[in-house]
Amino acid sequence: MPTTQVPIHSDQSVRLSSRFGIPLREDVAFTNRKGIEKTSIRKRAEKALDKLQEPLRKLLEPDEAVLYIARADLLPGAFEQFFLGWYAAYLSPATLVLTNRRILYLSVKRNGSWNRGVRSTRWGDLEDAKVKGLLSAKLHIKYRSGKKEVYWRLRGDDGKKIRLLLGVLLPAGVGETSPALSMVSLCPECRAALAPQVYECPGCRLKFKDEKTLLWRSLLIPGGGFFYTGHPAVGTFHCVADLGLLWEVVVWGAAAIGLWSLPAAPGQNPVSRDEALITLGILVVLLALHKGAITRITRNLVRNFIPAS
Repeated sequence: MPTTQVPIHSDQSVRLSSRFGIPLREDVAFTNRKGIEKTSIRKRAEKALDKLQEPLRKLLEPDEAVLYIARADLLPGAFEQFFLGWYAAYLSPATLVLTNRRILYLSVKRNGSWNRGVRSTRWGDLEDAKVKGLLSAKLHIKYRSGKKEVYWRLRGDDGKKIRLLLGVLLPAGVGETSPALSMVSLCPECRAALAPQVYECPGCRLKFKDEKTLLWRSLLIPGGGFFYTGHPAVGTFHCVADLGLLWEVVVWGAAAIGLWSLPAAPGQNPVSRDEALITLGILVVLLALHKGAITRITRNLVRNFIPAS
């Protein structure tokens, strides 16, 4: 297991300090990949520490110190990117905290403050990890459990520094693993490991938003899935889309059963009941697909454990 004194830069002496009560390696956290201290890196690290001091004081273990902090998001799946477009990049903003013992993934709000989401993996849980790309780097991780994840939107200089740290910490931490052999969610209150799809902490009984509630909200409330997961902007957009589709279903449904006559376009015959029924069927399928897509995307968010209060 790498200690807090693990050497990173051969030309830098270890400088272990404490900021906001958090053990910090200044020779690593404030320097670039060459070990040269940069004002911009220091400012970003200090700002992140200020915003994340509450969870880090709770989470850090004995003989554990922060080595580096970088803003990075979990890459959404192809389905999320196709359905949401550019907004998929803003679903799960987070900060990666690299310590001598593990990687911490802290969910954050748009301003960088903690959003009470915590995930953790030991260095020994990683079978392989590589940073790819330059200007916009991505961290590719393969866990010993077989699971793979990609963290994107890394700054180029952060990617270079993380690549250096991987070269030191992966071989040094190979003997320390967790039972999950992967990234695992932790309770934000008591740090207990959370079991997948069990939405109550086994330690302190903190409750999290659950899939059952998500399902009925997604089905019955326009845009309700995104409102439930705390994404009001995209929820509002899909609320409008839901209401528009619902209105069309009502109009064409009334026409299909003879309660409403749709006006004919100039020079064309009135819409027949059979044509209205076909259009109604298409609209119902579109509405079902839209509801199903929202449910699938928000279910993945809920499975990363969102505190209920």
